[in-house]
Amino acid sequence: MNKRLTTLTLALALAFAPALDVRAQRRGVAPARGDWSAVEALAPGEKLVVRTRDGERLAGRFVSASDLLLVVRHGETDISLARDNVRLVQLNRGKSRLKGMLFGAAIGAGAGFGVGSVLYFPYRDDMAGVTVPAFTGLGAAVGAGIGAALAKGNKNVTVYEAP
Repeated sequence: MNKRLTTLTLALALAFAPALDVRAQRRGVAPARGDWSAVEALAPGEKLVVRTRDGERLAGRFVSASDLLLVVRHGETDISLARDNVRLVQLNRGKSRLKGMLFGAAIGAGAGFGVGSVLYFPYRDDMAGVTVPAFTGLGAAVGAGIGAALAKGNKNVTVYEAP
């Protein structure tokens, strides 16, 4: 019984372990963390997410950038931000279905493992030994489908981050 409890604990710990943070890179260009010239080189109309030093988040389209200002179109309004007030500029690449699928699969596998264990261990003499793996796989599949549908996470690419 002690071996099964250890296996159950290990499996749950692995199922809920955080996924590796894989950072996307802009095609052909490595992210330039403190280089404002990367912002100035953006093409007008690109979708941006800008975070200010005050903690505000602004999503819009790039209009222009100079040594002192960043201009972003939010709806019908052009918003000018001082370079000193900009903390982070990212290209908005939309939602990530893959991240959502992986996140949902991990949660679903953990839940399926828990349900399979609850059903199997008290009645293990009367049930087949594939109950726990079957419920784990079923939970992972259902979780992956739900996670992909909800598209958890984003694919933003960092262009500039203030030092």
